[in-house]
Amino acid sequence: MRLGLKAKLTIAVGLAAACAFLLLGIRAMREGAAMARNAVPPLLSAKAPVPAVLLVQAARAIRTGETITAAMIRNAAGDPARFPAAATSAEVVGKVATRDIPMRALIARDAVGMESKLAIRVPMGMRAVSIDTTAEIAVAGLVRPGDRVDVQVVYPGADAISGARGTGRSRAQALLQMVQVLAVGELVVGTQQPSGVDGALSSPPPPARTVTLALTPEQVSTLSLAKSTGALTLSLRNPADSAQVKLAIASSAGPEPVAVPVPPPAAAAPVPRVAPRPAPHAIELVVGDRRETIYSGSAGR
Repeated sequence: MRLGLKAKLTIAVGLAAACAFLLLGIRAMREGAAMARNAVPPLLSAKAPVPAVLLVQAARAIRTGETITAAMIRNAAGDPARFPAAATSAEVVGKVATRDIPMRALIARDAVGMESKLAIRVPMGMRAVSIDTTAEIAVAGLVRPGDRVDVQVVYPGADAISGARGTGRSRAQALLQMVQVLAVGELVVGTQQPSGVDGALSSPPPPARTVTLALTPEQVSTLSLAKSTGALTLSLRNPADSAQVKLAIASSAGPEPVAVPVPPPAAAAPVPRVAPRPAPHAIELVVGDRRETIYSGSAGR
């Protein structure tokens, strides 16, 4: 069947329009691809921020052997990629410094350790000294390692109720202040007490017989003398209370006890001397050439 002129024109116009739309589509696709290549996504144009991690730095200079507390450190935002060895607060509190850490320096994980030995936890220049204790001396047994205490001493006088007595009135005075407790019994500062299920104490801690204090060499001599001549008592401080107060001295009330002089022992009476008895003499009877002893001197009178 032969198409008419009108049909041929219609087909030609349709083909031309289709080609035009095809060309426009191809051009639009090319322009879109070019725009996509030249456009930079907003999220990729800028470097994504790295979340900051709260690292920990020394709030003051920390010496070897000191047990790190929350008061010694402060948080500092930092990039863990730049400081991979830096620790967080949870990794250092309660541990002991194994080397000197300068002020405001980030604390590295290898600068602290979980040493259980008491010797490494004694601050440099200090000495560990233990005193015998009871519940009365150690604040009803509530003193714990890491606490700060004051030490009082009572020197008993002639008016003391019990125990050794001295002369004059009894006297009490504050001996040392702001002394760090290194250990109570066998529990050392910075170490964890044995616990049971869910962190509960497996058993109540036994009463400690000793409390170990951190003292300077001069304080060691002062405490040693007080231990030998008086009775010691500990008083617990608030951790935020670091005031050094004037040392108070208290004496027992009443008149000054008078020491009763002890009379010297009576001298022993001299023993009278007995004059020695003269030695007896023998008696002889002489008759001519004959001699006869009539008394030898040995017989009793």
